[in-house]
Amino acid sequence: MSDDLPQAQKDIMSVSMNESRRTLARMKRILTTATAAPPPARASLLAFLFLSSFLVLSAASGAAHATEVGYGRNLGLGFELGNPTGFVGKYWVGRTNAWDFGLGLDGYYGDFCTYNDNRGACDGRFTFNADYLWQSNLVKSTAQLDWHIGAGGRMNIWNAGSRNYVAVGGRMPVGLDLMFNNPSFLELFFEIAPVLYVGPNVGSILWFAFDGNLGVRFFF
Repeated sequence: MSDDLPQAQKDIMSVSMNESRRTLARMKRILTTATAAPPPARASLLAFLFLSSFLVLSAASGAAHATEVGYGRNLGLGFELGNPTGFVGKYWVGRTNAWDFGLGLDGYYGDFCTYNDNRGACDGRFTFNADYLWQSNLVKSTAQLDWHIGAGGRMNIWNAGSRNYVAVGGRMPVGLDLMFNNPSFLELFFEIAPVLYVGPNVGSILWFAFDGNLGVRFFF
């Protein structure tokens, strides 16, 4: 039995490394599509892939137990950077379904704001979103990589001059979610979402925009 143990350990390490290589290969294919993403989302996607690759390789030597995200730990809270930047949450309601929400400040997008005579731009926008997500697994080994798609809405409130404005929009988030065996409560995510807004704008009451975010959630 003692003679067989080293070989068994080698087999386990070989399987783990092969899974890591397959994970990185899938990430590389995703990377080839990054240049087609809008500029605000492109930097977030590249950062997500770089950090994911590092953490997947680091996790290869970790303990062999599964992530607890969505499997016992259903509520996650954290933050996101990008457009918008703020606090985020996620609540799993099933094995493949979850609600997510965000609260923060939107970017300074002059083309999508109501102009005024003094500054020609609007102040930073307070924003809130909520979405229903469908999530599916891509890779499951020492780390678990999922992708998701969803449907939801966003509301923006901002000030231009002496007036306050409100715009609401429907959005379709699409993204990647990376979870780990260790730490098992952590989730990294990247997401882009086309948004069709209804509200005051320069020359139009209906306009189109993109959200792009990189974030982290800690599950309880």
